[in-house]
Amino acid sequence: MEHAHKDIYVIQNVHIALDVLFLLEKKPYTFDRLQEELRVSKQKLNKILNFLIENEWVSYDEENKLYRLGIKNFELGMAYLNHLDIKKAAKPILNDIAYKVKENVYLTTRVAYEVLYIERSEVDREVKILSRYGRVLPLYASASGKIYLSHFDKREIEDYFKSVKWIKHTRNTKTPEELIKELPKIREEGYATNLEEYEEEVVSSAVPVYDYAGNVKYTITVVAPSYRMKEEDLLTWVKEILKEGARKLSEKLGRISR
Repeated sequence: MEHAHKDIYVIQNVHIALDVLFLLEKKPYTFDRLQEELRVSKQKLNKILNFLIENEWVSYDEENKLYRLGIKNFELGMAYLNHLDIKKAAKPILNDIAYKVKENVYLTTRVAYEVLYIERSEVDREVKILSRYGRVLPLYASASGKIYLSHFDKREIEDYFKSVKWIKHTRNTKTPEELIKELPKIREEGYATNLEEYEEEVVSSAVPVYDYAGNVKYTITVVAPSYRMKEEDLLTWVKEILKEGARKLSEKLGRISR
């Protein structure tokens, strides 16, 4: 009987731990907000969070008092994505775009408040950009991230700007106010650029990939050195090539073109 009670206790804690991870997948949380959502005692939640932090499933931001997903989730996510059909479906499209633009092309997805680069088609040129495959970048400082942000509703945007730690990576990194003004245009046009806002001398452009329900699940992005890819290129022919590729991939996900 005692053994059965112990099993039930363990299972309950596993369920709570999984609920914590599912919540943090959407956005960072304070301890009080987590407790409010999960409706468990402070003692139990604290014990579970400490366990998750020790094992790198969760990280704690001391400065902002926020709990976020830990590195283990990205490792697990990468292992899962290695077997995901989306990579197989995207690869020939990425290859075609890379052949046409002669620059590195990536497929990204969103993990909480970061962009994860999950597939690639990289070109062999004399001057190369450091591969972004398997990397995570902040939403506010990447072309792909701007695409995801442009599809957030009002509440999601408010939560994002309250919780994100804003770092000025370069002199071109947008301020929160500048980015908020830019988002409606990005959503309307279905296209975003990043002009040395995360790395000096590196530019990028991205377009959304939709699922059957019209949700933005992925983006396709081109990353290039700024001396080789000018802003006018990103806004003209590269834009059209990216949009055509995204349309094809969206159709593979069941999206009906209009």
